Amino acid sequence: MPKRTLPPGVGPHNGRELEMMLQGEKPMALFAAEPGMDAGDIGDALFKPFVDDGHILKFSYIDPGTSVEERRYCLPTEEWRCKLSLLISQMCRDGEAFDVFTRNDLARLEGTLLGYPKDSIEAFISHAGSLKF
Repeated sequence: MPKRTLPPGVGPHNGRELEMMLQGEKPMALFAAEPGMDAGDIGDALFKPFVDDGHILKFSYIDPGTSVEERRYCLPTEEWRCKLSLLISQMCRDGEAFDVFTRNDLARLEGTLLGYPKDSIEAFISHAGSLKF
């Protein structure tokens, strides 16, 4: 399968979430930890000292059906982002979200909660819509 590249303006923050959060550039980060994954696989150990001292807040939810743990991190006063993200995630698992939102709506919501600029979100949606699976 050919390597997919992202369009200009859309860049993954993988491995940079903590740095960006500590600089105030990113209000929230979201990770999924599948059973058997090491905490280091998703940077949990990097976040721990900042969670312990209160500079970053952690919200965790384990899906009882899949045992996948969703880990949300946010800056203080941005807890609403983690709570809304969890609510949307639960609505997606239950299928309710798709009665209300399109996939593009959900991408916009997630991108906004994670702190991406609107133009980056729209570029991602446009790019994702052009992919053939």
